[in-house]
Amino acid sequence: MNAPATSTQITQMQRATRQAEVVSALARVVPGHALLWQNEDTVPYECDGLTAYRERPLVVVLPETEEQVAAVLKACNALQVPVVARGAGTGLSGGAMPNAMGVTLSLAKFNRIIRIDP
Repeated sequence: MNAPATSTQITQMQRATRQAEVVSALARVVPGHALLWQNEDTVPYECDGLTAYRERPLVVVLPETEEQVAAVLKACNALQVPVVARGAGTGLSGGAMPNAMGVTLSLAKFNRIIRIDP
């Protein structure tokens, strides 16, 4: 006998559907190795140095170029997906707190200063 879906199951189904949609869109603009969505891959991004608050992001993107950053932001904007930028993950203020239905945009690979424009 099939039991009616609980609100938790519905949320998990909605999350899985949305995740598939976002992963599909982002796979067109970044290489596969720069896209994380499996649970074991996204758990390390659920918090930064402030570990009191945790939220697993829907998807983590690790772009390698400015063009990829722009393409990710454009794709997320088109899908109306929230994006949270994250540096090295050492922050203690919670500024990089992920959105459960959003994308965490890791900028950890950007480790050189090209130009300073005061």
